[in-house]
Amino acid sequence: MLNTLRKSRKLYAIALHRIHDYKELLRIEMKLQGRGVGVQVAAYALAAFFAVMAVTFLGVAIIVTAWDTAYRSEAAWLVVALYLMLAVGCIYFVKHYHAESALSTLKNELQRDYKVLKESL
Repeated sequence: MLNTLRKSRKLYAIALHRIHDYKELLRIEMKLQGRGVGVQVAAYALAAFFAVMAVTFLGVAIIVTAWDTAYRSEAAWLVVALYLMLAVGCIYFVKHYHAESALSTLKNELQRDYKVLKESL
């Protein structure tokens, strides 16, 4: 019983010491992540705007090219099908894209400390 109390006191002291380190690591990671996310959001928004413009004018160009032919309505429906396929492709990409966790370093540190504490018990 006394041995368990001694171990728990040591573990408590280690955990208290490490909490300050975790807090500092979290602050640093959030600061770094915040800068990167802001730049990425701006770049993706601009790229999305120009992609929408390009796809829109591609559709208009297809319809205008086929305007004086017998395939005018087929061309318009082809543009609609193209837009639907692009939308489905974008949804598929987003669902299968896995970004790295923003707190990966903190998570790794917590796992490492958990293993050390588990082994010491």
